[in-house]
Amino acid sequence: MKKLKKFLKYALVCACLLAALLSCGCARNKHIVVRSVWEGDFCCSVYEDGTAEIIAYRGQEESLTIPEKIGKYKVVGFGPKAFDGAVGLRQAAVPDTVTKLPAKLFNGCPDLEAVYIPVSVKTIGKNLVYNCPNFTKVMYAGTEAEWKAVNVGSAPWTDNYVLINAEIQYGVRP
Repeated sequence: MKKLKKFLKYALVCACLLAALLSCGCARNKHIVVRSVWEGDFCCSVYEDGTAEIIAYRGQEESLTIPEKIGKYKVVGFGPKAFDGAVGLRQAAVPDTVTKLPAKLFNGCPDLEAVYIPVSVKTIGKNLVYNCPNFTKVMYAGTEAEWKAVNVGSAPWTDNYVLINAEIQYGVRP
C-alpha cells in the first residue's frame, strides 16, 4: 500500500509537470518553471520569481473566487484550459493579480453562467468561454469605457462572440 501511494504521488507530480510544459507558460511569460505543485484544488507552475500560473483545477465549487495567492505564490496567470470540464462551476472570479486571460480558460464547463473580470485584465485570449452552454454574463469591475479598452475583439463573429454577446455588468466587485 505504501508503494502504491508513493507511486500515485509520483505520477501526480509527473502529470502536473507535463501539464506545465504543455501549457508553455515559461515561453509565454518569459519565466522559467522551477516546479509544479498541487495546492488544494489547484495545480500551478511556479516560476523562479516566486509567481505562479494556475494550470489545472480539480475542485467542486459552485461559486469560485480564484485566490490571488496559492500557498506563498502570487497568481499572475493561467494556462489554457485551466478550468477544463469544471462541472458544477456556475460563477468564477478572476483575481486582480492577473492581466491576461488565455484561450479557452473555461472550456467545457456545462454549468458556467458568469465570470467576474477585474480591471487589471487587458487582454483576453480566443474563446475564453468555450463550450459552456449556460454562459450569459460578464461581471466587470470597471466602467464601460474601460471594458471597451480590453482586447476581446469587437465584432459578433470573432472568436470571443460568446463573451462579446454576454450581458455585461459594470462596476461589479465579487
